[in-house]
Amino acid sequence: MVKSLAALAVLCVVASAQDGLAERVERLERALAEERSQRDAEQEAQQKRIQELERALQKTTDTLGRAADQRNIEAAIEEYLAVRRGESADESVLGGGGAGWSSRLNIGGVVVTSFRGTDIDGSTRTNTFQVEERYARFVYRFTDEVTARYYTDGSLAEVEFVFHEWLQVNVGLVIVPFGQFNPRSFPDTFDTLSRPLLFLGDEDTFAQPENNPRALFRSIYTDSGISASGSVWQGQNQFYYAVFVTNGLVGTTDLAQGTGFSDNNENKQIGARLAYTNATMMSQGRFGFGLSWLTGKYDTRNSLSYRFYGADVLIVMDGMFRGGEGSLTIRAEYVYAPREVRLPTVGDPTATLNEANRTQGAYVLVEARVTRKWMAYVQADWMRRSAPRLTNGLVDPLNSADIETNLYRYSAGLVHKFEFGITWKLEYAYWDFDDGAPDAHRFSSQLVIPF
Repeated sequence: MVKSLAALAVLCVVASAQDGLAERVERLERALAEERSQRDAEQEAQQKRIQELERALQKTTDTLGRAADQRNIEAAIEEYLAVRRGESADESVLGGGGAGWSSRLNIGGVVVTSFRGTDIDGSTRTNTFQVEERYARFVYRFTDEVTARYYTDGSLAEVEFVFHEWLQVNVGLVIVPFGQFNPRSFPDTFDTLSRPLLFLGDEDTFAQPENNPRALFRSIYTDSGISASGSVWQGQNQFYYAVFVTNGLVGTTDLAQGTGFSDNNENKQIGARLAYTNATMMSQGRFGFGLSWLTGKYDTRNSLSYRFYGADVLIVMDGMFRGGEGSLTIRAEYVYAPREVRLPTVGDPTATLNEANRTQGAYVLVEARVTRKWMAYVQADWMRRSAPRLTNGLVDPLNSADIETNLYRYSAGLVHKFEFGITWKLEYAYWDFDDGAPDAHRFSSQLVIPF
């Protein structure tokens, strides 16, 4: 009997120990499940935050194309990089080991290198490696309201005063806020490889057949002067304005597509821009439109005038691809630019005719951001020139009627953004020249290296 009771007691102790062990294992399993759930939730939250920041960064870039306030995009970039490094935004902005705003000085830069191969009507082929851009940029914030910027390639050198959200003043070598593209035409700001025909850079120009239309100005178009701008917000909807006075474009008998360090005449270029962006009417996206205008005189005689009129549209649709990621962006812009020209005549180049050159053009760009790393795009460009026919730069006074010539370009590209910040771009473009000039095919590959 005693042995039986002892055995029963041992069994009870063993069962109790097993029950305690089982309960402990169950608690550990619950704790492990909670830990895993919390870790997954944190990873999901971090990934969601990164996606939100990337969308915010893209929206800010779009806003920069419609406004001139670069402080927004600089702050967004700092916050984005801080999260990608695993820091808090406050650590990055307030000082935690990087070149944040704690030192007031932010130093960066960009190098753009490319390979471009061109086939002109199967008869002339060229290909070359080139470094298209290379500069450092210095941004110094004196106070929350006063910021200075200097780019070593001479494209920007300004002081910015922010008096209020609706009043910002930039003085120095400033971005001319004309159109949607020019304010976002820095090489690490726009995603396509080539610039639109309206605003070609030197690296995009490989042929300029006579009597074919040419770019209105070479972007990035900055000029010495002063601009005032601001935004009025109604919730997420933005109304933006800008007015500016700068030295203006230069030339002799026609526009030379550029500016000088000082004005070549007594006239100043003036202009304005109005834009509206709506982010509430579309459940997943936004749309906007803008109007731009500028005018001035470009020759040393102070007699030949030019005028630019522009209109642009932006439509962004978010969550268009798998998993609700990605976006589809449609950009379109139209510019009409009449100007007075003085053309030397056949037989006596010292004698000139006062005529007009009416150039206009447009582009439509569709950008499909499939993931945060990959983007594909297609673009169609068109330009038209209405002016007297030139032969070796001379016009026949007996046959000075206007002729119309058109230039078309169709392009498609692929963009990949690496985790470490470098962007790789690939593009094919078909150039359709007019007036007997041979057409061209162009293949380009490019690396944009910001630092």
